[in-house]
Amino acid sequence: MPPNTAAQPDSQTGQRPAWVRILLWVGAAFLLFNTVGVALFVVSGPSIGIGMLVRLALVGAVLALPLWKWHGLNVLHTWRNPKIASFTRRDDPATGGFLFEVEPARAARMPALPLFAVGVFLLLNALLAGTRSTGAFLGLYVVALVCIGVGCTFVLPGARARKPVKVSVSAQGVQSGDINMSLESVADVGVSHGGLVVDPDPLMPGRNGVSTAAMAGRHMGRRQEKRGYEVTIRADGDSQPDILAGGLTEDCAHALATDLQKAIDRAAGV
Repeated sequence: MPPNTAAQPDSQTGQRPAWVRILLWVGAAFLLFNTVGVALFVVSGPSIGIGMLVRLALVGAVLALPLWKWHGLNVLHTWRNPKIASFTRRDDPATGGFLFEVEPARAARMPALPLFAVGVFLLLNALLAGTRSTGAFLGLYVVALVCIGVGCTFVLPGARARKPVKVSVSAQGVQSGDINMSLESVADVGVSHGGLVVDPDPLMPGRNGVSTAAMAGRHMGRRQEKRGYEVTIRADGDSQPDILAGGLTEDCAHALATDLQKAIDRAAGV
C-alpha cells in the first residue's frame, strides 16, 4: 500500500485575509496593554488583601476551567491549524505495518474570538473596579462570564478529541493513545459527528425572519459543524466505539476511515 496524503489541504487554504490578521494583532495589543496596566496597578497599588485574593481566584477560575476541565487547551494547540483536516499514511518499520498521522482542523474562530476578547477585557476591568466597589466587580464579572461562556459554546464542543494523533495498524493490532485493540476484536471503523447539532433550515434574514443573533448563531454553528467529525473504532462485543481521531472535516474523516479499514484488512490478511 503506497504512502497516502488523502485530504491534504492546499498550501493556501490556511491563509487568513489581511483584515483578519490586522484585527487579531490589534486585539492582542489591546489585551496586552490592559494586562500590563492591571499588573502595574496590582504591583504598585495597595497591599493585596483577602478581597483581592478572592477576586483573583474568581477570575483565574473563569479562565482555567475552560482550558483544563473542558479541554480548551486542545483548541489553543490547534489554533494555527488549517481549516481543513488532513492525514498522512506511511510504512512503519518499527511495527511492520502502517502509521497514520492525523492533524485536525482548527476550531472556527468567529464569533468566539471577539467574545473572548471582550470577556478578558471585562475581567481585567473588574479587577480594577473591585478595588473601589464590590458591586462593580460583580457586575463586570457576570457580564464577562456570559461572554466567555457563550464563546465556549462555539469552540468547546468536540474539543476533547481535537488534537493531533498517531494511529498504528500492524499485525499487533490498532494502537493510538489509550487504545490498544487486536485485529481480531475490531468490529468496524466508522465516522461519527460529536459536535454541534445545527438546524438545517436556511437562514431567513428580514424584518419578519430570524433575528440577527439567531442568524449569526446558525451560521457560525455550521462552520464549526463542518470541523467536528470523528473517526471511531468499535471492538467486537462493545456497544460504544472509541474515538481514534476528532476535529475532522467530513471528507478527511471518510477518507481516513476507509484507509484505516483497508490497512486493518491487509494486516489481518483478509
